[in-house]
Amino acid sequence: MVKRIRLPMARRPFYREADTRSAMVSPLELSTETAVAGTRHDTGSAVETPTGRVGRKARGRAAAIAGNLLLLGLSIAFVVALFETFLAAFPQFQVQANEGKYLFCSPPYTRHVEHPVFGYTESPGASYFERNSRLDPWYYVRVNEEGFRDNQSHDGERVIVLGDSMLRGTLVNEHETFASLMNQWHPDMGFHIYGVGGYGQANTLELYRDKGATLPHRLVIQQFTLPNDLDDNVERAKRAGDGIEVDFEKITAKTTESTIFLLEVHKFIWRVSSLYRIVYNFSIRSHFENWDARRDIDNALELTRRLLVALAEAARANNADLLLLAIPGWPEIVGRDDGMAPERQREMLRAFVSETANAHLLDVTPRLVEADPSRTYGVIDKHLTPYGHFLVAEVLDQWMEEGWHGGPGGIASEREFVQQPAISPDCSLTDDYLEWVQPI
Repeated sequence: MVKRIRLPMARRPFYREADTRSAMVSPLELSTETAVAGTRHDTGSAVETPTGRVGRKARGRAAAIAGNLLLLGLSIAFVVALFETFLAAFPQFQVQANEGKYLFCSPPYTRHVEHPVFGYTESPGASYFERNSRLDPWYYVRVNEEGFRDNQSHDGERVIVLGDSMLRGTLVNEHETFASLMNQWHPDMGFHIYGVGGYGQANTLELYRDKGATLPHRLVIQQFTLPNDLDDNVERAKRAGDGIEVDFEKITAKTTESTIFLLEVHKFIWRVSSLYRIVYNFSIRSHFENWDARRDIDNALELTRRLLVALAEAARANNADLLLLAIPGWPEIVGRDDGMAPERQREMLRAFVSETANAHLLDVTPRLVEADPSRTYGVIDKHLTPYGHFLVAEVLDQWMEEGWHGGPGGIASEREFVQQPAISPDCSLTDDYLEWVQPI
């Protein structure tokens, strides 16, 4: 029997495209194609150099990094959106924008005007309602013809009071400020209030030099705000030899186009993002606020001391005593470090008073520490509340009665805090609100 054997079919030769091409090109052309294979991925390239492999891997890594960055960005955006949604749903956890709202009742419709002698004042004749956040109350502001929030009847012996927004009474009505309470408790005296938000001793020194000689008085009170007076002074004055030089244009000269742009960006994000306000308040603000003083606290302390020396000399020329009324900020009361070295400030103030015959120091911090800070400082705006002003007035009243050699020498009366009703931002009621102050 014959076996039939099936032979395998002959396979066609297999040639890669590169092989056939290599048979068709000259050696010079082949070497050229091989040389560029590392930089061009061609399906017809038979040879991939090490450089080509490295380039392909690098492109792969770059694509992976880009993808990871995109994923990270989307994740951050999702988390931010989640936080913003939560804060919008639960506004009690928000840090409020704290942008002042103003309802002007008559011209002028501006809050401040420049002054050639002491920098600026409030706009004379201004009448408006003010609120610093939606969680803090409205209060009414009427500015007198001199540019200060002082509409009281001044009878009896004059006392000049100098200061900033703490004295002016930001956050409260005029009849609730500590100086107004002193007028109520001492009808035989007239406390003249010269306080504007942002004033430091550079401002009040020039103001007192201008006003002091025209108002017979035996006492001038310089309200001293520990959280920010040093910074206000550095912005407007500088050391010159053994003295000082006041320059109110310094504060505007340092504002450049770049800082204005950054401020506008900050304000925009502050308005639209609740999360940014939280991050800024707890992580950023403490590092940048009052930077002019903080970057050289020794200079700020010495400059302020010199300003106080000049103020005491001016008071002595008017046969008057100088009382420094030190008021702490909310951060110190709740145990937060604002970078302004309040204890070093107190050391400077105590040393100044010990070396100055007509100077006295009254620090209201111990009294405010005893109280609940939620009652003495605002909800969002951390100026003093009506109760905070009442406590300051109590301490000042006791000093004038019992501690000042020029006082009556009696025992201070016990005072009772009376919570006043909230006011409505209604321009038809301004005369009624003003009557709360004028009969004093």
